[in-house]
Parts: sequence; structure tokens; C-alpha cells
Amino acid sequence: MIQENLYTENSIRTFTGKYFGLKILDPETICIEDIAHALSHVNRFAGHLPKPYSVAQHSYYASLKASKENKLAALLHDASEAYLGDMPSPFKRMLPDYKFQENRVMEAISKKFGFQYPFHPEIKEIDKGLLQIEFDTFVLKKESSIVSSINYMSAAEAEKQFLRQFAIIYHFNT
Repeated sequence: MIQENLYTENSIRTFTGKYFGLKILDPETICIEDIAHALSHVNRFAGHLPKPYSVAQHSYYASLKASKENKLAALLHDASEAYLGDMPSPFKRMLPDYKFQENRVMEAISKKFGFQYPFHPEIKEIDKGLLQIEFDTFVLKKESSIVSSINYMSAAEAEKQFLRQFAIIYHFNT
């Protein structure tokens, strides 16, 4: 049995009250409600936008763009950020220990929910394409038919859309 103090001293307490720790990546401490809630409060672009735009919303859009077999992976491609927080990619590349931990958490999440990790190349392409669309829309304020479908959502709405999409995809895959 795992000692309770290992969970409390080396872990975070999640929205649902679970203890999630990096030393012990227990699949029982990973739950979709925690992921959806946390990601709906984690902002893209390190928060440097006129209004909050969450990782949950970004992930929801990624799942809409993915092929049927990669929808779940696309929805959960940033799920580790629910536990580790988000860090802009240019800084992540400079911190190999962060990247190592991120990979460990993503491996645990992929096993828990049953999707391919490392990701299929389609996921990386979708993520890269969305980054450009989001930057054009929110930073450069470009207007085009391609980006017009991306708008700001409240944290509550992003969480709701994320969970709804998960239910649809997960039910279809199981």
C-alpha cells in the first residue's frame, strides 16, 4: 500500500479532491473531470491575450479537426498541462526536465484513456495549424473565413464543451 504522506507531500490536490503526484503516477488519480476543469482555467499564450483563451478550448478545436481515429488523442494532447501547468513551447525546449516529466504524465494519461502516445503526426500538424490560426485571430486580429469559427469561450463553457466532446468520442471508441 502506498503511504498517505507520499501523496500529500509530493502531490497536488485536484479539483475533484484526488491527490496527483509525479513520483507515483497512479492511474486512479487521473480523471477527465480534473483535466477538463484545470485546462479550462489554463490560458494559451501564457495568458498574453486580450481575454482568456483556454487550453481546454484549444483542445476541443483540435479534436474537431482530427480524423476519427485520432479525435481522443487530439482532445487530450495537452492533458498533462492540467497537472503541470502550461509553459510556452519556446521555454519548454530549454527545460529538458520539464519535458521529461511532461512525457511521463502524457504516457500515464494515454494508458488511462487508451490513445496513442507518442502522438500520430496528424496531432502535431493540427496543433501547429491551430497555433497559427489562434495567433492570427487573437494576436494579429486578422479576419478570414478560416479563423472566424474560433471565438473566446468562458472557462465554464470551455469545460462543458471539452467534457461533451470527450463523452462523444470516448463512448464511440469503447
